[in-house]
Amino acid sequence: MLTIHEICEATGGQLLGNPIQNEVSSFHFDTRLLTSGAMFIALTGGTRDGHEFLDEAHQQGAIAALISNLEIARQNKELAYVHVQDTEQAFAQLAEYYRKKLTIPVIAVTGSNGKTTTKDIIAHVLGYKKKVFKTFKNLNNHLGVPLSILQIKEDDELAVLEMGMNHAGEIDFLASIAKPNISVITNVTDAHIEHLGSKENIAKAKAELLLRASKDGFAILNGDNPYVVAIRDFYPGKAYFYRLNGAADIFASELETNDHGTSFLVTAQGVSYPFTIPMFGEHNVSNTLAAIWIALQFDYNLEEINASLQTLSISPMRFELVRYITETTVINDAYNASPTSMKNSIRTFSEILPKQKKILVLGDMYELGADSEKYHQEVGLLIDSLKERFELLVTVGNEAQAISDARALKSRHFTNRSEAAHFLASIANHDYAFLFKASRGMRLEELIQEMTDLLKK
Repeated sequence: MLTIHEICEATGGQLLGNPIQNEVSSFHFDTRLLTSGAMFIALTGGTRDGHEFLDEAHQQGAIAALISNLEIARQNKELAYVHVQDTEQAFAQLAEYYRKKLTIPVIAVTGSNGKTTTKDIIAHVLGYKKKVFKTFKNLNNHLGVPLSILQIKEDDELAVLEMGMNHAGEIDFLASIAKPNISVITNVTDAHIEHLGSKENIAKAKAELLLRASKDGFAILNGDNPYVVAIRDFYPGKAYFYRLNGAADIFASELETNDHGTSFLVTAQGVSYPFTIPMFGEHNVSNTLAAIWIALQFDYNLEEINASLQTLSISPMRFELVRYITETTVINDAYNASPTSMKNSIRTFSEILPKQKKILVLGDMYELGADSEKYHQEVGLLIDSLKERFELLVTVGNEAQAISDARALKSRHFTNRSEAAHFLASIANHDYAFLFKASRGMRLEELIQEMTDLLKK
């Protein structure tokens, strides 16, 4: 993969300790995920100093380590060391160096909502005929993107990288390392508005991707989102738009939902073709359009793309339909939430599973700043407008109380997750369907698990 001398060149580091002839085969900062021939990255910015784990790294098969502590290198002679001033910065430099060696197209995906799902769909569709790498796990930040780039193998033909942010400048940093050929922006909504102040500022932060992308590639943008449309000119190359029910380079119409997914008609390049996906919601149709357009540019035909979508499987906890003991239907959408994504989930939930009584289980939404109560109330008002479609609202946490206060639907509020689990287990049966949605920090998947454990007793 990289020789120790290339690593020194990339990072400006000094080689110490045990010299090695073999190339370093992989890189990681988690000793549990190291494999034979790897380099361990001793990060210092977390709760534990990575230098404390050098012995463990060696035991796991590492042959080298990136370090910033000279004393450690003097004490442990088992590894080859590359000494730098800042291991986190050097890690990014290492990824940037490796990216320049790669000749495959890199697709970068960002957006306030839907980026993980869109990344998964793109990788799945392109994987129908090519070997595709996608973001390692769901690590999309200043450590996850460099790590993902360094996981790309020589036989990979395409890479799809997800980029997250909550402050200005973060996408710029990630895109400067990844140097994407193709850029996807799913939307600009109110997620992370606490840090950026306005949707206009969020859009500018997302546009950092377009400024860093190769002008010889292309961008595919959500034409239904006015904030995304407004940043099109940040990209100097070709930009295309996807939309629902409106003219664009690629658009979907005739959307229909059943208990198994969504069907729709796609029009692109002067041709219309019927598609089905095993997913729910207009937002997921929108996400799929970006993947279809990219696949078309790589000479996949519409029949191949539709066939690939039939076996689509996305990351867990993204409107994931599961059935638990007593045949209780659960929609696990607990990975994260913003006001926009929560409203989308509620609308979608209201349209599916018509034979079941529906219960909303909603938790706090984070990073909303001084207007947090207002945003939670807006969710409650939406529920109120759809109250005939729901049986009960259950809110969990502190901020979510404002959702309950803003609606006429029958509701229960819990500040204790365990108490909520006992209540939900007491009413769960095959007649009910539950939607679970909240910000990541609420960990509603643990509430689902506790409810499930209680049902098994």
